[in-house]
Amino acid sequence: MNQKLKHISLVVRDYDEAIDYYVNTLQFKLIEDTRLSETKRWVIVKPNGQSEFSLLLAKASNETQATRIGNQTGGRVFLFLHTDNFERDFENLLQHNVKIVRERSDEPYGIVAVFEDMYGNLWDLIEPKTTTSTLFYFTATLKVKDPSRIDQVIKALLELQTATRKERGNISYEVQQSNDDPSTFIVWECFKDEAAFEEHSTSAHIQAFRAKALVDIVSGISTKKI
Repeated sequence: MNQKLKHISLVVRDYDEAIDYYVNTLQFKLIEDTRLSETKRWVIVKPNGQSEFSLLLAKASNETQATRIGNQTGGRVFLFLHTDNFERDFENLLQHNVKIVRERSDEPYGIVAVFEDMYGNLWDLIEPKTTTSTLFYFTATLKVKDPSRIDQVIKALLELQTATRKERGNISYEVQQSNDDPSTFIVWECFKDEAAFEEHSTSAHIQAFRAKALVDIVSGISTKKI
């Protein structure tokens, strides 16, 4: 058996105001807006990065449905929005004057806050806690091109180390120099996940280091804990 949830209906007052809110305030993507009749449209939105599940914005068509707007769960949290960057998305909520019902808290499962959307529905904004199964490890061996520039290489690597450790997705970044061959360096890296490593690989500080052309990458392998 192969089953999955595809959409969930979110009862709204008006299609256009709902689209404006979920796209421009919550930064969702508008996937589809198809007119089905004079009064009914098929409107689908979903969060950035969400590949399967989406919200069907369903306009209330009678008084009974209208009473459910903003309270489809009787006052409980209705929807759970996971993010890879709590601070970024929480700041977005504040900038758009979204009502925060419960401030940020650090829980065993991650960072969470509760907010209320324009209709009164309660949402959890959650950045799940990183687990060892998602951590991404990488080890690189570097060889100095010109041994007379080792001191310059060390300075550049330490600058890179400092900048990398400030990345949100970095867990650890350690540079070591070989005792047997001072022109050989090993970089031990750990990131929150592979996406964080990819982001690091295209960062300005990595590009700046590569542009100096001080070292050759002798080897680079991804590893895992055992």
